[in-house]
Amino acid sequence: MADTPDTPLSPKDVKLDDNHIKRIFLEHLNSIYFGKQHLLDFFNEIETIASLQQLKLAVDELRTDTHNQIASMDEIYEAINETPSKISVLGIKGMTLEAYLSVIKTGKTPLERDVFILFYLQIIEGIEITYFKVLKNLAKSASYNHTFLDQPFDLAVENKFLFEAIYREYIS
Repeated sequence: MADTPDTPLSPKDVKLDDNHIKRIFLEHLNSIYFGKQHLLDFFNEIETIASLQQLKLAVDELRTDTHNQIASMDEIYEAINETPSKISVLGIKGMTLEAYLSVIKTGKTPLERDVFILFYLQIIEGIEITYFKVLKNLAKSASYNHTFLDQPFDLAVENKFLFEAIYREYIS
């Protein structure tokens, strides 16, 4: 069981040393890194399921962006003299399984499948945006160069807007 204080702490009461911040940063970096590795397989599957050509092209672009984000993270690992450490990404795996099951196993029409694919892709991009924001803040606190995270963050934001635009166009 984790140690908990007898009285609630305020943010001013919490003092993290540099090593602790760096460990937290590395754990988050590993989470998004291996989550993205998992997502590559998911993108391959949903691209074959999608019926709308525009969605297929967007998923293909997303896969390319994901490879670029992974390459950027490889540079981050190198810059901080670390290597990726396999970490559980059950949350993202559970969400992609839910997406797959709600798209495939429920007998939806191609239109319905595409709408659900777009819905889940927007959720994924929202999660990635949050991860990259947290990583940027942790990198800054750990005195790491946080500009390495600008490109992966920007790609996640652009992809979220892309899928929102396709979604709006598709359902209007």
